[in-house]
Amino acid sequence: MPLCIAGMHRSGTSMISNLLYECGLYLGPEKDLLNANKWNAGGYWESRSFMDLNDDILTALGGSWDCPPPMDTPGWENSAILDRFRKQACKLVRRFRRREPWGWKDPRNSLTLPLWQSIIPNLKVLICVRNPLAVAESVRARDGMSLAAAFELWHTYNRRVLAAAPPESRFITHSESYLANPQTELRRVLEWLGLGTTEDRLERACARVKPELVHHRVTMDELVEAGASSELVQCYQQLCDLASSDLAFADH
Repeated sequence: MPLCIAGMHRSGTSMISNLLYECGLYLGPEKDLLNANKWNAGGYWESRSFMDLNDDILTALGGSWDCPPPMDTPGWENSAILDRFRKQACKLVRRFRRREPWGWKDPRNSLTLPLWQSIIPNLKVLICVRNPLAVAESVRARDGMSLAAAFELWHTYNRRVLAAAPPESRFITHSESYLANPQTELRRVLEWLGLGTTEDRLERACARVKPELVHHRVTMDELVEAGASSELVQCYQQLCDLASSDLAFADH
């Protein structure tokens, strides 16, 4: 049951990956996971091996995480310049296959997903979503990126991952759901994954949700007032609709 966890940077991917880890999803050896820091006090739950390989792929294509390369040509993942990275990816996946159920988290997966799909048949994709304005404010604080650039980056990440992940293999989850009712949303994700867990583990996992660590929480109206394009707002609304549940999101 390989799981690829994707979504724009600062969209709750770390928090959600942590919850799944607590419920039994293997994310890699501890020594390979990124350390916590002031930008992510709860940890990143991100494998350096997968992250470094994704960075190498983006670099080989002439881009980076914050300046995505053009990937509009169908079949780019089969390009000869990526041959050695595909071999590395296959080797890395073989190491993880011994540890079912497993997955890996990296926002860059939103850009490189087609390559991973070519290596892992029937790959499941969990797409983590957060209000683009909240993301932009967080990225601006961390990286000094302009609001306009952060909006464009959010839109690129989410457009590409939606295009690459077919509906039957993806699940979209909104970060606000975990702040409102973490057990309900986590149960939804676990059910989709077919990953069973005990009530004790579920409660321990949800106890790790720390709303006080979320510094930027905004509404849909504030997103529009901030000057987001109609295309971006429409994309976000689509993602919210796809992630809909019995919960009422804070920005609806």
